[in-house]
Amino acid sequence: MAEPLHLGVNDVPSIKGILGFGFQQAMLCMSGLLVYPFLISNCACAGAAAVQLRVQLISATFVSCGIATIFQTTFGLRLSVLHGPAMAFLPPLFAYKTQNLCPYTEHDEVPPEFWMERMREIQGSLLLACFVFILVGMTGIAGHLSKLIGPITIVPLMLLLTTSIVPTIEEKLSLHWISMVMLLVVVMMAVYLENTRVPFYYYNTEKKQIVSTKVRLFGQFPYLLSMLFVWFICFIMTITDLEPYNGAARTDNNVTMMVLRESPWFQVPLPFPFGIPKISAGIFFGYIASVLASIIENIGSYDLLARTSQQKPPPKDAINRAIAMEGVGSLIAAVTGVSSGVTTYAENIALIHITKVASRATMQFAGFILIMLGLFSKFAAILASIPDALVGGLLTMGISMIGGVAMSNLQMIDLNLCRNLSIMGLSLLLGLIVPLHFEKHPVNTGHFEIDHILNMLLNIKMLVGGVVATFLDNTVPGATRAQRGFREHHRVPSESDVSTSNSSETSGASFEVLPSSDAYTFPEVFQRLLRAFPVLQLLPILPKLSKSQFKTNRV
Repeated sequence: MAEPLHLGVNDVPSIKGILGFGFQQAMLCMSGLLVYPFLISNCACAGAAAVQLRVQLISATFVSCGIATIFQTTFGLRLSVLHGPAMAFLPPLFAYKTQNLCPYTEHDEVPPEFWMERMREIQGSLLLACFVFILVGMTGIAGHLSKLIGPITIVPLMLLLTTSIVPTIEEKLSLHWISMVMLLVVVMMAVYLENTRVPFYYYNTEKKQIVSTKVRLFGQFPYLLSMLFVWFICFIMTITDLEPYNGAARTDNNVTMMVLRESPWFQVPLPFPFGIPKISAGIFFGYIASVLASIIENIGSYDLLARTSQQKPPPKDAINRAIAMEGVGSLIAAVTGVSSGVTTYAENIALIHITKVASRATMQFAGFILIMLGLFSKFAAILASIPDALVGGLLTMGISMIGGVAMSNLQMIDLNLCRNLSIMGLSLLLGLIVPLHFEKHPVNTGHFEIDHILNMLLNIKMLVGGVVATFLDNTVPGATRAQRGFREHHRVPSESDVSTSNSSETSGASFEVLPSSDAYTFPEVFQRLLRAFPVLQLLPILPKLSKSQFKTNRV
């Protein structure tokens, strides 16, 4: 029997609980929100202006992800989702960087127009590609895709995503030996010391005495604590001159200090900070591939989050809304200059499993915290001053988490069937072989734009592997839906899910669900609107009320 939740999705904790659990969720995603701006600034080829660009990107990333989190938890999936930059959008960026080599070093003064031109192309291509999210959600395609995309597709796709980022990880780890120290400290805190409880003492106003409590400090804040610890080591190496001038681990580089001094205390990220966006056909189609891969990844994450929150599988209308809101959040990120769409963070789902707190209110407060931190520009400037060498360790652990979450889907698949093993193995191998082949032998049709688009797409491992896995899993016979990993929760029937429950097939194992109210249901005010205007129920993103519910509620 599943261990009961401390707080369900619809439960609202005390002010103290909201502050504590919300802050904890916000801090857990800090590493992911921090790493992406560092990678983008490298792709932009901004030279000495990279630190200033990072400040801008960090601020925009925090604000856009905070807004996306609030939108998703309130209007979208309505579970405890926290959004951050999607790693699925990195492969097209790296392909763009490879095809547009940077002629400058990180210490060179690069003409602003040079790197801003790159950012405009990246921003415009992402902005247009994000409408695919909204199209897939608003038309109901996402709900139908959820019936076709299962663990057999998700496992190779996410594993191929991790392999795509391996060269970048190697590049970051090789910058300085402090990168390996960073990795070792993260592993120590996140793995070895995960369940170690540290005593904390505080004054209790009710008991009027000092009391103690034990907190899983390392398990709850491994990335933040390890980053601060190694950052302090870099500071000691800097003030003692153990690290040579302009070394990769120094914390007092001239450009960094200048940016920290000149950054305003508060600043609102403005739309189109690099000028009027432009579109590059190659990276645009690459981003579309990333959108499709992100949709597949998110559908799997939604089901995992539902199981963790002890809720029924998301109905079609909830999935459609969630994907549409992914598009809205990604559009906000694109408009403010963040060169990535947003996605559901697996680390935060894992924290829900650990703390047994699935309250929607805590995640909404976490989104509010991210917005406030993004508006506080000095905070972004301080984060931008982190030595680039430290990013390698954080990125390694973050990508490892993605790989681990991918392999956790194997428990839902019948691994005794040769069919399932063959499909996953073949899609994984072809996802590696096809991009490698076209990297060595690029497509050459004689048309530059066509060649650019095809070479960009065929070099994205997760696209190739995901397409192969989806096609084979839905065309090769010999397995039931349960054996393919499609599983339903045992639950109290919900009237908002009548249409989906009637058409669902029987499945194997099940997951226990709280007998509480449906977390996907909108507040009564919105339900009245649906009853007043029944035509709204024709929209794929809105729930369809059953006849009994419609009549009962009208009375």
